[in-house]
Amino acid sequence: MKRDELQEYAANRLEREKRLIAQWATGTGKSNIVLKFLKKHPDFNCYILVPEQNNIQNWLDEFRKFNVSSDNVHISCYASFHKYQNSQWDLLVFDEMPHVDTEKRLAICNSVSGKYVLALGAVITDEERNSLETVYGPFEKTTLSMSMAIRMGILPHPTVKVLHLVLDDTERKYWYKGNKYTAKQRYDYIERKVEKAKNEFNKAASQYNLNMMLNAGNERKRFLGELKENAIRRACDQLCLKKKRFLCFCSSIDQANKLGKDHAFTSETPASMKLLEKFNNHEIDSLYVVGKLIEGQNLNDIEVGIIGQLGGTHRITVQSIGRIMRSQEPLIYVPVFDGTKDDDFLYTLTSNIPAEYIKHYKF
Repeated sequence: MKRDELQEYAANRLEREKRLIAQWATGTGKSNIVLKFLKKHPDFNCYILVPEQNNIQNWLDEFRKFNVSSDNVHISCYASFHKYQNSQWDLLVFDEMPHVDTEKRLAICNSVSGKYVLALGAVITDEERNSLETVYGPFEKTTLSMSMAIRMGILPHPTVKVLHLVLDDTERKYWYKGNKYTAKQRYDYIERKVEKAKNEFNKAASQYNLNMMLNAGNERKRFLGELKENAIRRACDQLCLKKKRFLCFCSSIDQANKLGKDHAFTSETPASMKLLEKFNNHEIDSLYVVGKLIEGQNLNDIEVGIIGQLGGTHRITVQSIGRIMRSQEPLIYVPVFDGTKDDDFLYTLTSNIPAEYIKHYKF
């Protein structure tokens, strides 16, 4: 079945079921389900919720591109959801649906009704689905995973190069509490700290113990990200020499600023949308991002992606890969440290991309 046929199938299923979750991989055209549905119902009042202000223009561009009227369509960020309390809609759309799964937003849902309700997302957990069903009743579900979309030819066949790194255990250059450690010793110390915090949380699930566990996990993630900096720089330098257009997902804002300089696209970037326009207009060929561009952004002519730090959750990893999968011939570099938490994160990647497209290198 082709992409257009799958989108038409989902639109028809929404018509029939009235409540539908579309858990489709990034780049498979989830927004077109809405367009195809509204093309049959041009008089329907539609309300679309999106994660960020930037996503609103993306949706309007899609309506124009496919010649579907947006006259009766209202689009807002989840942050403005409260302004629509006590409203009624023919079609209610939750784009990147996990964003609605907070106590405050679910409470607002109780006063916002939809004759038809559509939830969209690349990764939607059972818990998030259950939360929405407590308000709107049972949802049917259609699933199109990344690996399925690749095999069906809906997404292009990628080349994934996993760059295997080894923690140095010879040079002591990392200070901590008056002692100097090798990279491996420092990592092992943090790992013990994470395990201890996990055990404490399992004994007593308090907010304090949760914070300690999260902080330890973030410390581990930051340390691994810092250690990958040279490998990331080498890969980026090669891509710049070859004049390739690429995204580099960095592990921290500091790293994005250090590696990308005026190409860093983060939550602290001034005039970030102008930087994005420069990329889409081919005035620049690279963006170094942290936690941005994950959801709903349209990016033109990406050739390569570097995932400097695999996400701590399945959703983040899948969405990062999905950004790059919009390329016609996607090439993805993934530096990983063997024998570390990266092994778990790497499983998320290998479980979403068929093995024949993944190559492994010592780096």
